[in-house]
Amino acid sequence: MPQRFFKVIETYSNDQILSLIKDMGTILDEEKNLVFIPQAKIMVVGDLHGDLETLHKIIQQFFRDDYDILLFLGDYVDRGAKQVEVINVLFYYKKILPERIILLRGNHEDPIINRQYGFYDQVRLKFKDNKTFFRAYNQIFSKLPLAAITWNGILCLHGGIPEGLDNIDEINELPNNQTHVKNPVIKQMLWNDPKEFRWSSKEFKRNSRGPGIKHFGEEAFHYFITQNKIKYVIRSHERVKNGCKTYFDEKLFSIFSSRSYSKRISTVVGSINNKGNIDIIPI
Repeated sequence: MPQRFFKVIETYSNDQILSLIKDMGTILDEEKNLVFIPQAKIMVVGDLHGDLETLHKIIQQFFRDDYDILLFLGDYVDRGAKQVEVINVLFYYKKILPERIILLRGNHEDPIINRQYGFYDQVRLKFKDNKTFFRAYNQIFSKLPLAAITWNGILCLHGGIPEGLDNIDEINELPNNQTHVKNPVIKQMLWNDPKEFRWSSKEFKRNSRGPGIKHFGEEAFHYFITQNKIKYVIRSHERVKNGCKTYFDEKLFSIFSSRSYSKRISTVVGSINNKGNIDIIPI
């Protein structure tokens, strides 16, 4: 099944791809910023960055091991060799399995970023009418949900917990329709990073990634998850040794699923079983 679908999308004409992008808009208009996942067996995927080969392996394992939900944490484009192909495959699977495929937004699903880091260049090479396609893809990126929460309290998002958000239900009220992210809370959800501070503090600290982006420490993290009755957080956004790094009493998992930086990198996915237990699986 997966291999057949990969071959189908490879044969799509430009008009068919534009139609697929349009269909994505209709599907995503029905989803909230915070997607609720009822009890299920879930595979969680970190950054892909145009790594079509790893995506193929992930989808094969998803079907082979009888997962119910395939949840992607964002950063589908930039850096890698097959960025357009990756996003087209993801859109195709989302179209045929809309309830089982969840695509969250990452910090690279933003035209200011993906114009600089490779996606625009690949769109320009693939399509004669490249401005239309670049704009169409990024309009869909602006509709992608920001986070997912499981039935047993596992929060999944791209970057990290944001300063200024007291209740995760408020995520559904955020204006997630901007192609270039300007809302400070959304920006932090896509960009923030955990950090092991030498001192105890609930404060968020400045992050060298840029203005408005923060580091959060253990105290801020534990306060946030306690307030929101969250058991664990799974995020991506950073290349980490062995594909996974845990923080804060192993309550926060940071995973990475792309070999676009180097073939020597270890890549993993998260696996949540029907009882809500988390495992890390090499890909």
